[in-house]
Amino acid sequence: MNNLNRRGFLTLAGGGAAALALAACSSDSKSSSASSSASSSAQADVTLEMLNYAGWMGADVVANYTAENPHVTLNQSDLPSGGSGGLITLLRQNSSAYDFGLIGCLTAGTLEAAEVLSEFNESDVPNISLIDEKYRQAYPWGLPLENGKVGMIYRSDVVDAPTSWAALFDALPDLSGRVAFPDYDIDVFSMALLAMGEDINTTDVSKIEEAAKLIKANKQYLKAFLSSDRIAALSDGSVDIAIGYDYETAGVLGVDKTIGWGAPTDGMPAYLDGWTIFADSQNKTAVLDFMNYQMEPENYADFINNTGAAYLSSQVDDLISDDIKGNEALAYNEDNKVYYELYTNGEINAKRSELWEEIKAA
Repeated sequence: MNNLNRRGFLTLAGGGAAALALAACSSDSKSSSASSSASSSAQADVTLEMLNYAGWMGADVVANYTAENPHVTLNQSDLPSGGSGGLITLLRQNSSAYDFGLIGCLTAGTLEAAEVLSEFNESDVPNISLIDEKYRQAYPWGLPLENGKVGMIYRSDVVDAPTSWAALFDALPDLSGRVAFPDYDIDVFSMALLAMGEDINTTDVSKIEEAAKLIKANKQYLKAFLSSDRIAALSDGSVDIAIGYDYETAGVLGVDKTIGWGAPTDGMPAYLDGWTIFADSQNKTAVLDFMNYQMEPENYADFINNTGAAYLSSQVDDLISDDIKGNEALAYNEDNKVYYELYTNGEINAKRSELWEEIKAA
């Protein structure tokens, strides 16, 4: 299982864009992909260029697809650093150099505003029906594949996790030096906004300022803002609670009996990632065919099992490995209260970035 430090990368690949919101997927359509592949086999040679996180793909899907479609070559390149601005710059420097990429809601909203995304129609990817409807509605820019949630990872043999973000902030003085927050501004602001009972995608600058005051007032009680190694910090006793991401618990929950996962009752900030096609791609038909192939149940399960991501379909439980399906942080759970961080506007982005620098410097 390829359990990468995704959010650490997103600090580079998604930072500088700003917040967005939503919350919180059914068919065995092999024939539609097979017929598409058959018709595409008569096409001229195509090379698809994809921007992706390193290794973030099913173990066999690319090899199997290109074997069935020998006229297609698929190259994967790492997403650029520099946030959404870096991605926009890359696409504008050579607008047809890349065909599609794995993009989160926040960045997708920013790219849409910059007019560098292609319009997406679900009818072009029939197998998208495998993904539950609520996730398709939440990700209108392309094919949603997986989501990541911010929750409480904790030492269950040492402490009971607070049941909500509000309770966590209230408990910080008593937990002084035993709690680590993520080193990612939007997630920390989202936690504070939820603790305040506010929308994580608020466009009210005063609410962002109130959240900053709450964070700053409680910074003195934190062990650190950690960008990675949260499980290690828990295991070695550096902290008792580490606010982190569901994918970090892959291979840990249910194996290390001292590690627990808490889903706050006031909701979890989250990101939703999917494949989007860039506006100037010359190979949109081939990309759509590959997307459709990805969403055959076995291929989608291959993606989830290889990456350890949280999956978006109730249809594939019997194909998902037990360490994911049995992991309460990663298992499909339609009852989770999840709020996706979205792009709102430049003013909110700028204000949050300004306040985050003040918090870190305090």
